Amino acid sequence: MLFFLQLFSHRFCLDSRIYLYTVSCLLLVQFTGAPVFADPLEVPSSADALRVQMTSVEQKPESETAAMPSDTNNETAEAQQQLQLQLEQLYFETEDKIGGEPIYTAGYLLDLYRKNQFSLLWDNPKSIVQLLKAIHASADDGLTPEDYHLEALIRYGHDVAGGASVQKQVEYDLLLSDAMLLLAHHKRDGKVDPRKVEDKKNLEPATPRPWPADAYLTAIKGGTVQAVLDKFSPHHPSYLNLKKALHDYRQFAARSVWQQIPGGQSLKPGMTDPRVTLIRNRLAVTGELAGRSLDSTFFDHQLETAVKVFQTRHHLEPDGIIGKATLRAMNITAAERIDQIRANLERTRWVVNDLPHSSLIVDIAGFMLQYYHNNEMIWTSKVMVGRPYHQTPVFRSAVTYLVLNPTWTPTPDIVKNETVPSIINDPEYLAKQRLRVLDSSGNEIDPETIPWRQYYGKVLPYTLRQDPGRDNSLGLIKFLFPNPYHVYLHDTPSKFLFGRTQRAFSHGCIRVQNPMELARLMLANDPGNPTTVKKIDQILASGKTTTVILKQPLPVYLMYLTTNVQDGQVLFKPDLYNRDEGVVAALNAPPSPLSLTVQLPETKAGLSLSGQQVRTGKNVRYVQNESRKGAESSGQEAL
Repeated sequence: MLFFLQLFSHRFCLDSRIYLYTVSCLLLVQFTGAPVFADPLEVPSSADALRVQMTSVEQKPESETAAMPSDTNNETAEAQQQLQLQLEQLYFETEDKIGGEPIYTAGYLLDLYRKNQFSLLWDNPKSIVQLLKAIHASADDGLTPEDYHLEALIRYGHDVAGGASVQKQVEYDLLLSDAMLLLAHHKRDGKVDPRKVEDKKNLEPATPRPWPADAYLTAIKGGTVQAVLDKFSPHHPSYLNLKKALHDYRQFAARSVWQQIPGGQSLKPGMTDPRVTLIRNRLAVTGELAGRSLDSTFFDHQLETAVKVFQTRHHLEPDGIIGKATLRAMNITAAERIDQIRANLERTRWVVNDLPHSSLIVDIAGFMLQYYHNNEMIWTSKVMVGRPYHQTPVFRSAVTYLVLNPTWTPTPDIVKNETVPSIINDPEYLAKQRLRVLDSSGNEIDPETIPWRQYYGKVLPYTLRQDPGRDNSLGLIKFLFPNPYHVYLHDTPSKFLFGRTQRAFSHGCIRVQNPMELARLMLANDPGNPTTVKKIDQILASGKTTTVILKQPLPVYLMYLTTNVQDGQVLFKPDLYNRDEGVVAALNAPPSPLSLTVQLPETKAGLSLSGQQVRTGKNVRYVQNESRKGAESSGQEAL
């Protein structure tokens, strides 16, 4: 077969490589506690066997490896040829696996090995051990070590240490590189494409970053793989707190520490019931109840206090009564909570590495809004979000302007499904709600001239508009940010609903409990904005609809997080929109391949690479570019 890349002369000692691989694998044996393999096919079958704790590796002195047989040049050339053959098969789609293992980063591998003159990379045993250790530790992030060829790498390492063929060494090298690149991507941006879960109303992917091929090459050769992977891992306190929560709940699951509590009548303070003992033990495990008098069947004041703490942590009404909702939350297993935490670690990865110093964070499932300025939370407020059948979408944007004394124009869906039926049932409805009817030219129409029953269940050919005022559905202010869902933050006249624990009452927009506080803070932190606090008060008093444009747009993130940690306590929120299951399923599924655009030169025969006709592959897109010589990465989507 015609090889599609020029062979490069790169001298290295194959025997030295075998020695280094042997050192690496023996170190794995030593630090994992696995037996030395008597049978060549006997390899660890589970990632649980891998407990690498190595921090340094001594390499063999150069004096012992300097003199090598002269035929190693031939072996070097053979390794390069095998490597190019594997890449050719991957990129022209004749193969998408190596040794039965799927390859996920084909475009990146092409560019990485091109920059290394298509020579093998993994000479340094430190790098191999660090990568295997990082793969095993990926479980601490809620990821799946098997996604990164863990067992295959251990098996290949054993084979190579025993003097495997050049082809095996090439396959091992490619699998190591694929594992590292995929793990780095998953740590930094998440494994799951947020657009493919939660009804496609989600966060767009982060802006593509430059593809740091040189940094990867330096790390692999220099034994600093762990440092590079650590750099890509989130270090935000919210993420680290979730990692600790995952560790704690895995310990709970391993010990099978709480039993299911039978149903029955609601339990109230002062009652005696055999289930109280189970409840005491359940609350003792997660720290709501001090570990004394756990055998008592009496529901005393101490237990009532513990139940209220549990209810608060699980976003339930803190009434101290163990009803159906509280009992259901107590009976959720540690394994189910583990999946919930994993889903939220993934959601956090989608955005945490791109969070600006100042932003608004809408916690949809927690019904809260937080304002961060210079990496400090300076303000928080309760919010209301969309009902389950009017879900608030998840996305990122930036607040660009505010409107004081806004009018309200109900959407066509609201008019069709709610307003018109209300008008038919109550002819005075429009007057009570201060809604005016306007034609397409903005002229007001007498509502009594409209045959409302004719438009029942249909689109109304008129616009309804509510004038400004405290009873306006948007209250006294709204905060606008570009998005395709027509969602924004706003005030509300229905302040009493903020007293509820569950606050899913809107059509998708976010109602803010203290919006004027937010407006004043935003303008105070918007340098050069001429609208002062005093002017805000004057505008509100005038009743005139006024737009205030921000000099510096404020990023806003609408996030759906059903778990977070606050003041050291793990908080679990109801999965209001039933979205956790989809994220967990995607986390448990095989990874998706990552794509990269590769540019190739034009020849008389068309686009080619060393004479081979190029066709578009599913992982690599080939782009014509006459000005470049050789395959060139354009960084269309960087790791």
